[in-house]
Amino acid sequence: MAVWLLFAVLSCVLLPDPVFGITRHYTLEIKMHNVTRLCHTKSLVSVNGQFPGPKLIAREGDQLLIKVVNHVPNNISIHWHGIRQLRSGWADGPAYITQCPIQTGQSYVYNYTIVGQRGTLFYHAHISWLRATVYGLYCVLWGKSRELKNIGDQKTDPHKENSDVCNEVKVVIS
Repeated sequence: MAVWLLFAVLSCVLLPDPVFGITRHYTLEIKMHNVTRLCHTKSLVSVNGQFPGPKLIAREGDQLLIKVVNHVPNNISIHWHGIRQLRSGWADGPAYITQCPIQTGQSYVYNYTIVGQRGTLFYHAHISWLRATVYGLYCVLWGKSRELKNIGDQKTDPHKENSDVCNEVKVVIS
């Protein structure tokens, strides 16, 4: 009897709560993108045609399925900076440590659940020089999961919960 009680308590503590979270799907296309500044055009690596990459938004308890498609000539992997990978260490992103890098023309789906975390974080490439060029904002909001509409949008009421958590932020990585 005591063993079953211990098992039940540990299951509640260690396993993510599937009741409150939803599954969020994102696709990150890593491609070369031409940018013109001051009459000079340069090719840089972008995420979904953006530099920095798109903002990812989730809530505690959400399961994330993030498909990363590599269209650049370099291998790549993505690290979710600040996300504790509980029972999903293979989704942490360091190439050759927790996963093989994503090769040119290939894709990989990162699958993990956010457990007991919130805040403004970021994701970035975790291989070679790409770690300084491929990155974006990652927001984990608090509370029960629900459809996230207008979070970070200028039309959002600034007095409502989480309205200023995911506003645009410039992240400088040096």
